[in-house]
Amino acid sequence: MTLRYCLSWRHRLLPALLMGWIAGMLALPVSAQTTTPNLATYEQWLRAARIAAQRDDRLGLEQVAANLIDTTMVMLPDETTVPVDNQWLRAALDTAEPDLQAIDMRLGALLDALAQPDRTVPKDAREQLHTILSRPPFATAEAGGGLIAGFFDWIVRLLARLFRPFDVGAGTGQAITWFFAIVGGLLIIGVLVYLLRGMQFSLTREAVVADDTDDPEANLTANTALQQASTLAHGGDYRTAVRYLYLSSLLWLDEHRLLRYDRALTNREYLERLRDNAEVRAALSPIIDTFDRVWYGHAPLDDEGFAAYRRQVDNLRRSRG
Repeated sequence: MTLRYCLSWRHRLLPALLMGWIAGMLALPVSAQTTTPNLATYEQWLRAARIAAQRDDRLGLEQVAANLIDTTMVMLPDETTVPVDNQWLRAALDTAEPDLQAIDMRLGALLDALAQPDRTVPKDAREQLHTILSRPPFATAEAGGGLIAGFFDWIVRLLARLFRPFDVGAGTGQAITWFFAIVGGLLIIGVLVYLLRGMQFSLTREAVVADDTDDPEANLTANTALQQASTLAHGGDYRTAVRYLYLSSLLWLDEHRLLRYDRALTNREYLERLRDNAEVRAALSPIIDTFDRVWYGHAPLDDEGFAAYRRQVDNLRRSRG
């Protein structure tokens, strides 16, 4: 009975172990398989994580964070890959009480960085610069010792020809020669200074006029930006209209001394500067979210969506700060 029982037990155990081993081998490639997300997917994960952090949804944040933490490479639109490292998010969540506000700010900074235009330098930039500098007028100026040095050499030769008749050797004739040479040199220098100052003033004035003409946002106010947004929306250009509505919000805050408008600041930095004004910060946050989604994310927007965005801007204007 004992031997028969042992054989029966072995017959049951061996198939179970074999099936478990086969299941483990089949599952191993799936778990070990990793895929490189494209830039759009990676940005969606960042936005989802930021939204969860803003809502104090730790469970939802941890679910999305798993994708970000496991990702080490991201595929760009030209099919090249770049390395990424989000281990800071693992460390931030590996605490009893994670600082969700700090996580939100850092995720927002990453999204702002992704939204920046590509400023990559061409690989042959150094060769292009060398080619340009090796051609005239740069090469000619170097060979001749520089344009300024050549100009003053010309002045010296001109003075020498002008006052050569007065060169009588010594005494009174030599003194007269030096007198006229000094007076003539001073006159020429005075004329040159006058011309250079006139050219500088003319170039400065043209630069100011060009800045005012080429930059349509130079003289914007909150109300003119709002009117421009309405005009664009009536024409069907909701994406640009959203941008002018966002500019109108920032200009309105600046005009009411609630926030200084600075085109060098990022959207996250604007919110950070409003950390002591909870009401205005809460009103501006959804405006920035919609702007990021439409302007940078190219999310579609219809007339109803634009009207909802306009209500967000009106709500900001009603905030008392």
